[in-house]
Amino acid sequence: MSQFNRVPRRTFALVPLASLFFTFAASAEEARQVYHIAPGPLDEVLLDISRQSGQVISFTPQLANYSSSSVDGSLSAQQAVDAALKGTGLHVQVSPDGAFIIKESASNNAIRNVKAQTSAAQAPTLDRVVAIGTRRSDATALTSAAPVDVINAEELKQTGATSLNQALFQLLPSFNFPQNQSATRGQNPKGASLRGLAPDQTLVLINGKRRHASAVVNISGGVPFIGAQPVDLDMIPISSIDHVEVLRDGASAQYGSDAVAGVVNIVLKERDSGGQVNTQLGKYAQGDGFSKTTDGWYGLGLPGDGFLTLSFNTLNNKPTDIGDKYVADGQLQDPRWGGAGRDKFNLAANAEIGLNDQWRLYSFATFGQDKSVNNTPPLLANNPNNVPGIYPNGTIPKYRYRYEDGALTVGTRYEDEALGRFDLSATYGRDQHDELAFNTVNPSYGLNSPTKFDVATLVNEQTNLGLDYAKDLDVNWSSHPLTVSAGIAYRHEQYRLEEGDYESYSFGGINGVQVGAVQASGLTPDDAGTYKRDVGGVYFGLEHQLTDKFQIGLAGRTEHYSDFGSATTGKLSARYDFTPQVGLRATVNNSFRAPTLGQIGTSWTTTTNVDINGNPVLTRMLPADNPAARALGAEPLKPEKSTNYSLGLVLRPVENASLTIDAYQISIRDRLLYSGGISGPRAEQILQQAGFGQYTWAQFMTNAANTRTRGVDIVGKYNLDLAQYGALSLSAGYTRARTTIEKVHENPNGFDILTREARGFLEHGYPEDKLVLGATHRIGAWTIALSETRYGEYRKYAASAANAQYDQTFAAQWNTDLDVNYAFTQQLRLSIGANNLFDSKPDDFNTRLRQTPGQQYSYLSPSAPEGAFYYTRLSYDF
Repeated sequence: MSQFNRVPRRTFALVPLASLFFTFAASAEEARQVYHIAPGPLDEVLLDISRQSGQVISFTPQLANYSSSSVDGSLSAQQAVDAALKGTGLHVQVSPDGAFIIKESASNNAIRNVKAQTSAAQAPTLDRVVAIGTRRSDATALTSAAPVDVINAEELKQTGATSLNQALFQLLPSFNFPQNQSATRGQNPKGASLRGLAPDQTLVLINGKRRHASAVVNISGGVPFIGAQPVDLDMIPISSIDHVEVLRDGASAQYGSDAVAGVVNIVLKERDSGGQVNTQLGKYAQGDGFSKTTDGWYGLGLPGDGFLTLSFNTLNNKPTDIGDKYVADGQLQDPRWGGAGRDKFNLAANAEIGLNDQWRLYSFATFGQDKSVNNTPPLLANNPNNVPGIYPNGTIPKYRYRYEDGALTVGTRYEDEALGRFDLSATYGRDQHDELAFNTVNPSYGLNSPTKFDVATLVNEQTNLGLDYAKDLDVNWSSHPLTVSAGIAYRHEQYRLEEGDYESYSFGGINGVQVGAVQASGLTPDDAGTYKRDVGGVYFGLEHQLTDKFQIGLAGRTEHYSDFGSATTGKLSARYDFTPQVGLRATVNNSFRAPTLGQIGTSWTTTTNVDINGNPVLTRMLPADNPAARALGAEPLKPEKSTNYSLGLVLRPVENASLTIDAYQISIRDRLLYSGGISGPRAEQILQQAGFGQYTWAQFMTNAANTRTRGVDIVGKYNLDLAQYGALSLSAGYTRARTTIEKVHENPNGFDILTREARGFLEHGYPEDKLVLGATHRIGAWTIALSETRYGEYRKYAASAANAQYDQTFAAQWNTDLDVNYAFTQQLRLSIGANNLFDSKPDDFNTRLRQTPGQQYSYLSPSAPEGAFYYTRLSYDF
């Protein structure tokens, strides 16, 4: 936020700062600086002027609705502000203490009252300054050399979504993550998946700082992205977010490991007064899934033109039922099968204080807890693993997942015109996941079995230290500055697996039945362990607007991993604007992603029975370095390496319209995936000879294949001023992506490393294309947002070629979302809306492919199979 204020002028009554402002104001007019600020949202342009000049500028959030002219040349602060305000009807008033206060004329106020006197909804802007993918202070989404999407807080809210993952999925064509939340799969972390790649191949930042991953590695069957360990987006309260920047391009050279498909930067609110509270109630049209959410934020002023913004959200939703009836034990079975019941809360704080004109301290933090309970497949009364003395009518085992996630960042920024911009920061993040099963038994204990078990605890921790530097250098060959950036980074990672209750995995003495809790066999002492590593890196970058039409960027980074050695990545970007209306942009880069510690260490053992000598017979998901895995042909894991090419066209046919078309290719070598399950006589013979005869089935992480993803993203926006009929904002986005397997790395023993089903997940497990159409109409106190989304075909493959006749292609699906908002006053607003208004549902899942008879819909379903969800939301600003 630097030295400016977006809120009422009383903030400037802070007595300790009055003399400083007065002294500075005396010389502000005479001081001249060279400005090169592109047109954009007025609030962002004023922010840039304030940061560069040191002049305090006070304005209200409504200025985001204005577009600024360019600010170019050697100007005083007053002249720079006047240039930005040109054509807006706004003017500057200088307060007694020297602050610039942006004022509206009477005529502007009258027009505002006619058009939107009580609507607080923020009109989307075509372009705005971005911090992602560049170190320049004047880059915008439409002037950058790589494709960037910017989603503001109002757009997130209008989706009616209760989580960030869901909101981004609805808004961004390139964002794909299946929304079928049934069974325990729906309780897994929700990551950011871009361009058809895995969610841990997208880097997530908060205020530009790396976010830690979830503790959970996806090992659930029947879903795409098996083996991924993503950042859990849903642990960030939507109410805390000012906007989200999505870079659709590889960026390991700029940000380090994981930025293969792109980068998501979540920018938190910076408010020093005011606040907002929202409450939403919703329910599915089928009559279940009742949801209650409350969220809000509150801003406080801090010394040195600082701020403290506090945010929260709470969520309580009841379970849903999208299961299918089936016959078992001679009876019709109809257990609930669907989304989990959930209780959740998230907190966030974002703060900054100024020590002087150049030096500022900042900190931000998040903490959240997410508890969910869901059914697993029934344990029927006649099943040999049931204990009739405990459950005479059988039971439905239940699973409770609990996540506790927190992060804290502290840092300082120093900016000097001669020295440059410095940013020193430290971040600690931790995610803990524990699993509890109840209403189940360990049948080998018989009547002595507990009915509740602690199954496992997983903990992921990450500490980041970084020093970033950037400076705009004047050069004699161009009127535009050369931006030089550099930095050093250190990261410590730790991953821990803790065993479950002894009775959850042990043999209780009764033969002929399952050993371990039904549907919840716990983590054993052999599975438990702690894994650590250290990562150090340095980077360097150059960006330059060589001429008014041509810009170029170069970045390089070297990182050293204590467990994988060193890797160097680079990126070259360029853009040429033929005219102000037509620009061509391109990038080429290579990226690097080391296996996560969770992928290295995840281990899970299940005891299926005991042999005639009383020894346990085991199946196990093995770490790749386990001797049993090595006997089966597992090799040491290697980092994924990728090459990314992007070519885009940017069109601005008129001032209020834009169209971007970006084609790309991402080639990934040594892609990390879980092997197929290895079993059978040949596997047992190898394991017996190696001294691991207790195992009958095994699976491990491996560098399974090389893949190539090609696609195109198209994004268009058009804002219309309808005079007395209000304002209409139109948007359209289309993405089409296709991943092909270029090579499968063979197992030395000839075992199937990449199963037929896993190949299907990679190549066809997500919609082949996605179209998002949107329209937002603002007139008076009304704001109406309508969107239409089409998900293309996708496919599920049978596990074996012998069952290929059961492969299923799912038809394209259309969803309509509607949000109608009415502002009773400037403070009080009411929304009524629907997600999937017309109750569209995906195709029923082929019964021969289901993992349990009650599974009516595939886990691949891009849209929630529950269908239409209706909600109402009340918002109050203060």
